[in-house]
Parts: sequence; C-alpha cells; structure tokens
Amino acid sequence: MSVAHDVQEAIVAALRADAALQALTGGEDRIFDRVPPDRSFPYVVLGRTSAQDWSTDDRAGEEQLVTIRCWSAQTGRAQVLAMADRVTAALAGLAGSVRGATRIVSLEPVSADHGYEPADRAWRAVQRFRALSEPAD
Repeated sequence: MSVAHDVQEAIVAALRADAALQALTGGEDRIFDRVPPDRSFPYVVLGRTSAQDWSTDDRAGEEQLVTIRCWSAQTGRAQVLAMADRVTAALAGLAGSVRGATRIVSLEPVSADHGYEPADRAWRAVQRFRALSEPAD
C-alpha cells in the first residue's frame, strides 16, 4: 500500500469514529472518498491530495496536502461550520498514529474557507490539512 492510502485510511477512520460529526451528518456512512450519485446533504468528502518528498538524509518521509469538504443544505452556515470544527477536532489526535506501514508525524490544518454555492444550493466548507509521514518501522 502507498503512504497516501495509509494517510487517507487514517483520516477516514478518524472522521467516521467521531460521534459528534456522525450526529451532524446523519451517520458514519456520510463520510466519502467519492460521493455516490443522488446523495443528499449533509456529508463530508475527501478531495484532492497532493504529495511531495519530505525525506531527510537518514529517513524517508512524505508531505501531503489533503482537502476535505463539508456540505450542508441548511439555510445558514451553522451546520457546515460545526461540521468543519468537528473534522478538525477528529483529526487532531492523528499525530503519532500508525496506519499500515506509515507513521503520521503530524497532521495540522493549514487553510479553510466556506461559502454558499448557488449551483448546488448548499453551503460548503473547504479545509486543507498538511500531513507529514514516515515509515512506521
């Protein structure tokens, strides 16, 4: 398995394990890598990820920028902001964790924005996280 897969698997597991996020979205089956057709809001979806080398002279490493989007069709932004807060809280404990052959050194939020998307008739929050990882050995 790839480092990207291990990190994504850890993120999805952490989000699905968060009871408060489940309450906001309607269950752990509302966390997606790819949204099924005709799925109604609210939900959380993993978006684009980019990776680059983060190795040192004596240790392999990878940096990933991970995008997570929260979607809500409520009339205001309260639900989507609450979902975004829960995403950040759920991922806060991943630093130092091991998934597959990968140890997540750190996972920190780097940016966020939110707004109304008229074409979707929904509120959307976009968060980006920086994950640094190395082999678990």
